Amino acid sequence: MSKREKAVEKLIERFNILSQALTDDITRISSKLNFSIQSPTAFTVKESDEPVNELFAYHYLRSNKTRIIEAFEIVVHRMKRELRVEEEWLRPDEVDEVTPETLISITEHPEYLAPAGEGVLVARYLNGYVPTKVLGSRKYKSFDTPENRFAKHFLGILIEWSERVINAFENGKKADLKLIRELLEELEFVRGDGIWEEIGDMTLFPYTSQTLLKGDGYRDLLELYREFTAYSPFFEGLQKAIDNRDIAKLYEYWAFFRPVEELGRVLGKKDIRIVVTPAGELSESGDVYAQFDNGRRLYYNKRLIPRKWSYSVTLRPDFSLFNGDPLRKGTEIIGVFDAKFKLDVVDRTEEVENLDELDEAAERTGNYETWAKLEDIYKMHTYRDALGCRFAVVLYPGRRSVFFDTDKGKLSGSFDFSSLLSRDLKGVGYIRFVPGVER
Repeated sequence: MSKREKAVEKLIERFNILSQALTDDITRISSKLNFSIQSPTAFTVKESDEPVNELFAYHYLRSNKTRIIEAFEIVVHRMKRELRVEEEWLRPDEVDEVTPETLISITEHPEYLAPAGEGVLVARYLNGYVPTKVLGSRKYKSFDTPENRFAKHFLGILIEWSERVINAFENGKKADLKLIRELLEELEFVRGDGIWEEIGDMTLFPYTSQTLLKGDGYRDLLELYREFTAYSPFFEGLQKAIDNRDIAKLYEYWAFFRPVEELGRVLGKKDIRIVVTPAGELSESGDVYAQFDNGRRLYYNKRLIPRKWSYSVTLRPDFSLFNGDPLRKGTEIIGVFDAKFKLDVVDRTEEVENLDELDEAAERTGNYETWAKLEDIYKMHTYRDALGCRFAVVLYPGRRSVFFDTDKGKLSGSFDFSSLLSRDLKGVGYIRFVPGVER
């Protein structure tokens, strides 16, 4: 094997190790976080018959285990029934009410007439015959309603996806399946109730049903269903990155989950949760953010529009840290982060006039080093200026962390997330973020 072939083989090996490290770490960190997958506000939100993928289903089922079981228990114990009236051939003594249809059925069906004995009054009007069967109505209450068909349909979906999640994650992937297995066991117990045997399959979704919209248990199942089937680009993109081994995209996702873990140590981690809102007509990707104890939020790929956040054009940093809910008046952007996974060529931090020459020199010599380009620092200046935030930082898999503070100058060495928030730093910089390496 030639030196070039060995180099290629080594590169492929490192690529596989890195992609696996990113995937494992994303699974490990995300499996410890509480996910809140919100229900769409209207039926105009894009929905499908199935969730995006097993990764989404894992977080959904794990986060909503209690809600799911409580809703089904309420429905089973307070299941709505519907009054049914059916016409059928009955013995005369079984008829509760004689209707015109009953009388007509006697004259139109002589095959049900039989000779009568003495003293039968009806026989006087039927030439000595009496009806053995007449068409009558029977009233009864049935569980086979559109709302109960929906509940049965959703129960089957949840059981199927619980099994799919367990099969997908039980071999080698760092996910905690204890809650999923417990949920599957409880769902199968619910399905074992004989009441479901009377209920048919759902053919039409009862969107307008008042029972489904307002009934105890039913409205909870409807909300859970809509959360489960609402389109979530966040999970779709993550699964595609995993399937395609898209290192740059995987690094971006990893660089969201890892800072959540890091910031949790600084901002309070008792009640960290990842909130996922579905994409709707007015939102390109919906909202995904981490909520911390002190009210601060770290948003993933949030559009920062002019006049509200930016004084110029719409900007979309990878991650934006807010001091509260962006919908509330007075909320400000504390800082932004951009994840950069590149093979770049800067080997010093002072300003360089011509980056193209450095790139060409690196190609000639093969001297590639993982680094944050100066052009990325320039972009951080753009973010900080346009958004008026305290800091703008590049996250990259390099060797050092450096920050250029407006008052204190260049900082390096121990600079990290804690420094950004506890030392009230203002400026731009880059933080070393390497998969598989602890703090």
